[in-house]
Amino acid sequence: MKAFVLAKIAEKLKNYKYIKKALRVDENLILMQFDNDRFYFDLTKGSGDIYININYPLVKKFKAPFDIVLEKKFTKAKLLDVQAKERILTIIAKNQNRFKEEIVKIRFEFTGRYTNAIILDENDNIIESLRHISENISSRVVKPGIKLQELPEMEIKEKVFEIDDLEKYTQELFDKKYQNRLKQKKESILNKLNKKIKEIQNKLSKLENEKKLLERSEIYKKYADVAMANLYQIKPYEKVFKTYDFEGNQITIPIPQLKNINEIGNYYYKLSKKAKKKAENLHIERNYLQEQLKFLENYKKLVENAKNLSDLKTYEPPKKEKKEDENIAKFYYDDYLILVGKNEKGNIKLLKSANANDLWLHIKNHPGAHVIVKNNKISLNNDIIKKAAELAVAFSGKEEGEVDYTRRKFVKIKEGANVEYGKYGTVKVKI
Repeated sequence: MKAFVLAKIAEKLKNYKYIKKALRVDENLILMQFDNDRFYFDLTKGSGDIYININYPLVKKFKAPFDIVLEKKFTKAKLLDVQAKERILTIIAKNQNRFKEEIVKIRFEFTGRYTNAIILDENDNIIESLRHISENISSRVVKPGIKLQELPEMEIKEKVFEIDDLEKYTQELFDKKYQNRLKQKKESILNKLNKKIKEIQNKLSKLENEKKLLERSEIYKKYADVAMANLYQIKPYEKVFKTYDFEGNQITIPIPQLKNINEIGNYYYKLSKKAKKKAENLHIERNYLQEQLKFLENYKKLVENAKNLSDLKTYEPPKKEKKEDENIAKFYYDDYLILVGKNEKGNIKLLKSANANDLWLHIKNHPGAHVIVKNNKISLNNDIIKKAAELAVAFSGKEEGEVDYTRRKFVKIKEGANVEYGKYGTVKVKI
């Protein structure tokens, strides 16, 4: 935050009379509406700024002590004064409840890694702060119930330039920063997904060939049959045994290290059975890996098409995936847990484990992922339904489509992950 820009914003704020509302709209973004203009205070560490009348959706309803105090003290408050000093902006207001009038301050400190928003009473005692700073972090403690210690004066060295339109300047600054953050976040998530994709591709490339496994099974069986027929000729100290098979062809049988050479038949029969079983089950492992790969490729496309940081936060994969979740993906949106089946096994598990009032979603007339929104409420708002529907479309390999949704109790499992359902609604989404 440039100090001279902060001073200009302070001068503009002095023209207002009333604070219509004050709330946090994202992790590090506070909205304060002065009369009919919206000011957004970006408190990202090391990258703080103020933007005027940008379009930024409410990501979720924040309920921390800071948020409760912020709304209570400043919503519908009268603006008394605005002060700017170096990279610190202080807004002084008067609120009135049923009992008394109260003078309160909110201090926005754009000070690098200690960037903060601090709510004070008229005597500069801390009521709450966005970030609490304890004694073991800094000599300047920031926590409720103590008097705020003033920061030491700092020398400001920055290039000053003319700003013809302050609102337009802040909007362009926001767009530039936002797109940069969006790009960085996308790259971070895509790097994780590409790493997982590469791991699965490597596993697929290393899968053995069914035909070769069956041929190996036959060879092991022949070793066992020939060895058992010629057991009396095999010397346990030899590394190979050369003889003729039942068709009169010469054969060389490797001699394994066994405690009893009489076990050589069982040894090769077991290897033969194991190779045959692996060949028979290889398609299961291949299908599983291909399903995982398809899921990740759809996941990657979803991230690439994301247009805002809020979506990317929802789409960010967990740092460590638990083994029991390997067939089910978890997403969080506005405190709701959304579960998505990665494959048929995951879809079946979701259907069986969901509660009666959980919301079930599936793309209409197309194979794809089953989606469950965990819910114990009577109704869900349209935003969460739309977000879950977008995931149902994305993980069905589509970019748009109609999605049916209903309570899990109205979904009947027919066979595997095939279902029939009633009392449903339909939402059309495009991602």
